Amino acid sequence: MFRFASRSNPAPTARPANRGGLAGVGRPNRGQQECTRLAQATFDLLQDGDVRGARELLAKNLTLIQGIRRPWGAAWVERVRSQRLTQPRERSRTPSQGADVARAVPAPAAAVVLLRPAPIRICALGGFDLTIDGVAFASGAKPQRRPLDLLKVLLVSNGSSVGAAELADKLWPDSDGDTARNSLQVAVHRLRRLLGRDQAVVVQDRKVCLDHELCAVDLWTFERDAQHLMRVYPEATSFAEKAAETLRLYRGHLFAHEADQAWMLAPRERLRRLWLGLVRRLGDHHEVRGECDRACELYQRAVDLDPLAEEVYRRLMRCQQRAGEPAEAIHTYRRCREQLVTVLGVAPSAETERLYNTLRSAA
Repeated sequence: MFRFASRSNPAPTARPANRGGLAGVGRPNRGQQECTRLAQATFDLLQDGDVRGARELLAKNLTLIQGIRRPWGAAWVERVRSQRLTQPRERSRTPSQGADVARAVPAPAAAVVLLRPAPIRICALGGFDLTIDGVAFASGAKPQRRPLDLLKVLLVSNGSSVGAAELADKLWPDSDGDTARNSLQVAVHRLRRLLGRDQAVVVQDRKVCLDHELCAVDLWTFERDAQHLMRVYPEATSFAEKAAETLRLYRGHLFAHEADQAWMLAPRERLRRLWLGLVRRLGDHHEVRGECDRACELYQRAVDLDPLAEEVYRRLMRCQQRAGEPAEAIHTYRRCREQLVTVLGVAPSAETERLYNTLRSAA
């Protein structure tokens, strides 16, 4: 098992036993603290049915125990033995060991079909869906929160490597450096086991990333293609087709319906702005060609996805007016107002109110 070693604080080693028998009584020494950490990590792996990983940690811990007073070490060994390492306890299993899956859950087709073929396919836009070797991941009775949190942080890095210190700060902000670094080490190991491939999580030069060949990720594909389309002249061949295909990847905002965490907010807003920019660009493309029906359909899908996108409501209202549907435009205004007042407690902007008054006058 790899280790994120601290350059300024080398990994603790086993201390020679104190022959007087009094040292270490009371406050645990560094060796005992390390054994305690490894014990907790071992139990975590046992809870997930990961006997192989638990054995690796147990062997490491037994080596450290040789340098610690015997009653403390013996008590820990006896506790580990009571966990029956030879057999994982019976439980509803998840794809923590790759293809060894207890029950096949149909993959969410709408979320995955637009992604390229890959052993690991992840959709983070509009929710969180993980498919491993064609089988949808099910979290089971005890969700593997930390490995999944680590996976999500790596996803929002847009495929780039993330430093171990940054990951530790985001996932364990209240822990000291050594504790957070050790927790990250365990989380990486558990994430590799969950994905079924050690090489899926790359650790190099104290940085972590997901392997791009093994992992197909909707937000990576969306961000790459959307940024390209924002630079392309709208008159380019197949712009509209490619833009529509890219927007289909955006099923909703980043990790929608997942518990919010502080590190999610900035990437979520960045992707939302990029999505809105592409909606505007494709909408302009349709409008200048007089394709009001296509523009209305685009804007309608957009406000269904983001009911607080006031600018898109105005675009939809103008298109409905040009299409000879003033009643629909007024209905759109009322829906916009209701959403803004109910959710945000604010009235529509002056620009939206002026457009509404114009529609009423023309009706």
